[in-house]
Amino acid sequence: MNPKLIRLFLFPVIITSLLVAESCTRNEVLFGSVPDEGYTKLISVDSVGIEMATVFRDSFETNNITSYLIGRYRDPYLGTVSGKVYTQFTIPSEKPEIPASAVFDSLTLLVRLNKYYYGDTAQPLNFRVQELAQTILHTYSSFLYNTSQVAVKPAILGQKQIRIRPSVTDSFYIRLDDAKGRELLAKLQQGATELSDEASFLNYMQGLRIDVDDADPGAVFGFRGAAGDIIIRLHYHHTFPYPEDHYVDFTSLANNLAFNQLTPDRSGTGLNSTGGYVTEIPSAQTDHLAFMQAGMRMRIKFTFPTLRSLLYNNSLAKLLKAELILRPEPLSYTNDTYRLPSKLYLTTTDITNVEGQQVYDSSGSYLLQADPVIDAIYGENTYYRFNITPYINSLLTTAGTEQSGFFLNHEDSTSNLSRLVLNDRWRGNRSSQLVLSMLIINNKKD
Repeated sequence: MNPKLIRLFLFPVIITSLLVAESCTRNEVLFGSVPDEGYTKLISVDSVGIEMATVFRDSFETNNITSYLIGRYRDPYLGTVSGKVYTQFTIPSEKPEIPASAVFDSLTLLVRLNKYYYGDTAQPLNFRVQELAQTILHTYSSFLYNTSQVAVKPAILGQKQIRIRPSVTDSFYIRLDDAKGRELLAKLQQGATELSDEASFLNYMQGLRIDVDDADPGAVFGFRGAAGDIIIRLHYHHTFPYPEDHYVDFTSLANNLAFNQLTPDRSGTGLNSTGGYVTEIPSAQTDHLAFMQAGMRMRIKFTFPTLRSLLYNNSLAKLLKAELILRPEPLSYTNDTYRLPSKLYLTTTDITNVEGQQVYDSSGSYLLQADPVIDAIYGENTYYRFNITPYINSLLTTAGTEQSGFFLNHEDSTSNLSRLVLNDRWRGNRSSQLVLSMLIINNKKD
């Protein structure tokens, strides 16, 4: 076909695309009347520099939650994470009449899992239970943090080695010290004041800490933490007039004094805290990688300091589409041990690292979310994709936005250690990119 005819055919298509784009973007770089087709061209720009940084907090609130993380695992990128739970218990709702002839059988701790795990589940964990040596007190105001500490009695109240199979194991028990069990049985039989009400019981037994051995390298598991999900069960039996088994339960409290201690050891990772409320580490200092782990309040920050230079290179331009394409480091994830997180979303931020508004789709009605598109064959072209046209258009046309950008967030940020390792713009064809489709109006014909 004649080149002249091709241009005549394509020009109405370009103008139609322009009109459609105008309806779903705002604050565009506008121009007046549409010039002759010889003055316009469509271009794709993928060279806008994305600056990445890992942003994290040293401490964060972990009370007032209904699920816990217990265990310990080693991450090749982020170091070691260990999870411990501190929780209180209350007296039975109805205390049974237990005759003096009743015989003690056992005292056990029953815990329930929520099927979440992260790490190598093939390794067994050595669970430990210790009694608290002091009352749990809020660290600040009505909060307890991942760094909060409560002293425990040195004696191990109970311990058990177990390999958890997440698809099968829904609960397990740990046998506790017999002496403590006989003591509880005696107090129930005697109607002791320590069991007369909840406050008296908490003064007698101030709570338990559940964790794993410091040398365990395996995985972290999710445990249910609603009221009554963790149970101290006292087993006993009657022998007269005939043998009969019984038990009585002391159930966990889901109050704001129960909390999850989550301790990272990031030695050798380059992710060293500055000691402030928030630490920001550019990806250039971590081998051109950036890291997100929502459960440890670690997020990836994106800024676009060279974005507005497009306005100086092109006298008149209209942004038709802006897509943020995020590419994980190919060897950083697996289908089981280090699964890629799903349902990621963006929030706005700036140089202060204060979290702003959630990013919505072009209609403004739905939260913009992305799941990983996984290259299951070669593993080289796995990515997340966000269409952020209105937001990039606003940054493009607003002065002083060179340090404005986005945080990458995970939908489940309270009890989830799933992490993401992203490549920055210096990682070659595996780099994350901001891809722009633009309509350029030249000052003169080509």
